Amino acid sequence: MSHWNLTHIPGMEAEKTELRQLARQQRIPHAQLFLGDYGSAALGLALGFARLVLCEQDGDEPCETCPACVKSGKWVHPDLHFSFPVIGSDKTSNNFLPQWRTFIDQHPYGQPSDWFQLIGEENKLGNINVAECHQIVQKLSYTIVEGRYKILLMWGPEFLGKEGNRLLKLIEEPPDNTLFLLVGADADRILPTILSRCQLIKVRPFHDPEIAEALQAMSLSGTQEASRWAHLADGNLGMAIHLAGASERPVVDQLLTWLRICFANKGTELLTMAEKLSRMGREDQKSLFHYGLYFVRQMLLAHCGREEDIRLSDEEKMAAIKLVRFLDLDRLEEMMTLFDEALRSIDRNANPKILFLNASIQLHALLRDEMRFTLSTN
Repeated sequence: MSHWNLTHIPGMEAEKTELRQLARQQRIPHAQLFLGDYGSAALGLALGFARLVLCEQDGDEPCETCPACVKSGKWVHPDLHFSFPVIGSDKTSNNFLPQWRTFIDQHPYGQPSDWFQLIGEENKLGNINVAECHQIVQKLSYTIVEGRYKILLMWGPEFLGKEGNRLLKLIEEPPDNTLFLLVGADADRILPTILSRCQLIKVRPFHDPEIAEALQAMSLSGTQEASRWAHLADGNLGMAIHLAGASERPVVDQLLTWLRICFANKGTELLTMAEKLSRMGREDQKSLFHYGLYFVRQMLLAHCGREEDIRLSDEEKMAAIKLVRFLDLDRLEEMMTLFDEALRSIDRNANPKILFLNASIQLHALLRDEMRFTLSTN
């Protein structure tokens, strides 16, 4: 979506108001970190703020008519620079700017895996390399071409290794009217020396109604489906968009089939299923584990005697209620930990064959210790 601005983001009114005040009063910290899950509003807020700062008029949104807005609306403003993870030690962001502009237009709530898929490198781990750091230093040494600021928006500071220390002095003592806008998801994976030099803006997850409204505005689903996907996405609009754009039923079937096979004492079937799941695309794998977390949360409601609050289809609800009778609270919490750690491993480019084999073995151990029946939804 060209001409992106803060109003395109559902909800987040407090965050938008704060950013508008910063831009209007010209009290902008020289380095800010927008910290929120990939799929949250973090990237959208940073993009909207950058365009607002570059606008030649003083308003709550870009005017869309001044020369700066026309250029920033196409992501070609000469004082707006981008840095993001790429594949290859000899490649930099400059090699992928056309693809990047497409990405932020079409996927402002996208995941790193969406980006790597767009550039044809889905199964490789990108980084922000030494050559990119040199290029950042060079770009920010240029004189401001037009307007009041020059801005570097870095998406994915977690992908910046020890070579990022080359940027410390620049971040701490930038040239006049230079702004760093970093957009990341995991503070523990960002260099502490960089983290300490940034003002932190924590971006909350979306509320379910905000996600549901956004899905309907995008014509991705009706009211009832939008509410279900919003709940399943657990505050992550990017995940909700992915779920709404795909067929939901295979995710449900895959999870229930996987649980049955993990319960059954048949090693060949377990290996076959783990291999099948490992061949799925990364976002489909994440959808499976997100649904797994959602399914376990519904089982926790059943465990607490709150069956009326369960948000599942009749078929899924029957399976959840039947299963929870044989799993205690500790085992349910272990399942949630297993699925959550698997999601983190996927984001860190873990080997999918090893990941799903290990997860299958752990699920088998959890289920066999407590279950004494064959899980069925019939």
